Amino acid sequence: MVGSVNAASQVDVSVRSSNVATNSLSLGAGVCVVSAFINDPTLQQLAAAANLKMVRLMSCDIEPCSRWSDTTKTGSFNWATVDKVIKAILALGAQPLITLGYHNSYSGWKLPPGMGLNHSTGLPYYDSFAAYCSQWVTHFKGTGANVRFYEIINEPWSYFGWNDYTKIGYYKTLFNAATAAMKAVNPNVLSSFDGTDRKPVLTYWLSNGGANLDFISFHKYDSDTIGRYSDATMLSKAETFLLQSDSSYYGIADAQQAYFRARGKLIPVIDSESNFNSAYSTGTDPKLQQMVGAVWTALVVRTEMLAGLSYNCYFSLSSSASNEKRTKSSGGVGFGLINSDNNQPWYPYYVNKMIGTSLAVGDSILSTSSSSGNIRSIAWKQGTKLYLLLISKIDQPQTVQLQGLQGVLNYTKIDNSVQWQTPRVQTGTVDPTKPISMIGYTVMLLQGAMP
Repeated sequence: MVGSVNAASQVDVSVRSSNVATNSLSLGAGVCVVSAFINDPTLQQLAAAANLKMVRLMSCDIEPCSRWSDTTKTGSFNWATVDKVIKAILALGAQPLITLGYHNSYSGWKLPPGMGLNHSTGLPYYDSFAAYCSQWVTHFKGTGANVRFYEIINEPWSYFGWNDYTKIGYYKTLFNAATAAMKAVNPNVLSSFDGTDRKPVLTYWLSNGGANLDFISFHKYDSDTIGRYSDATMLSKAETFLLQSDSSYYGIADAQQAYFRARGKLIPVIDSESNFNSAYSTGTDPKLQQMVGAVWTALVVRTEMLAGLSYNCYFSLSSSASNEKRTKSSGGVGFGLINSDNNQPWYPYYVNKMIGTSLAVGDSILSTSSSSGNIRSIAWKQGTKLYLLLISKIDQPQTVQLQGLQGVLNYTKIDNSVQWQTPRVQTGTVDPTKPISMIGYTVMLLQGAMP
């Protein structure tokens, strides 16, 4: 039994053997401080222990080009760092996702030294940038490294906005040139860009000669200001914002269907950058690594499993808490799953590890129900094993009574009984015929044999 049963409200959770979906989701993370990742075996071991299946990189963080010429469309390259990080990622059994070219609203452009902008478009010169992108594919073809996933420009929507169709048209020409040059070298590469879930963008793209996309890509942050929303609102947005359609965005299934109707192909969807809050100019949100941030992470993953997403990449794998506190005033400890000061995981890491090590593509998602919206559940089977994920969305005591399970169940859980600054996983066993007590925000994975 877990804890003591008190006067808390009881929630009934039922698990049935009927299949409702087949899982296609794998978990991943972004790597920003590449030197830490490639030089620290412990950090790589933690990534492996969480069974990460995708690692996202930005070209500006591993830039191999020391000098580029727009005139000759050639450059000087040193691929040593790139090859080292790709080797480390592939050793994890993960797919690299490389974003070529960087732009966002705060930092502007980060491009190879010597690459200029066309003042008529505000973008790199089309043929020059395409040649640069093709150099990456040519290099990997030569080394034999299986690098397939690419995004063209980080957050290009920060350049073209919501419905500036002139700028979207400029970007379309850039993307078309880049992806054509890349596929000419290796037709198996897969390319897309963040923001393809935006209704004006995807509608324009499909109607005005945008090149075929190989996946839909988006970035999910549910706030950009610390304290803007209550915990309850953030946890509601975890299950809805960008995952369900609204007036501005296609949800996962609707984006796939819109593309299928126009191009006749059902393409995968990737959440290529995801975290509780994107605020960073004065510091990150302290709640990212607290239990509410862990619950948010679990709710996003659960919803994406049910919606048929292919990859979720948490932003980011690691960050330095001491550096964040020294240079920023928010009280946050960075975006990372892991504190790079001491390689200690934070609570969201344990969510990713719980799910990442127990969930596989092709697993059958089972039918579950909960008598209260305060407890979310999802179950899946893998061979003879059954897994049940329970998520408490409120920071209040509750008891959970399971239905449809038998035999002793092993559990792994995190909750507020352990301070977030020194998080740890709690393990044990439960009798499914007896109530399970939860003290508040909780993420709990139960594992047993199929009935």
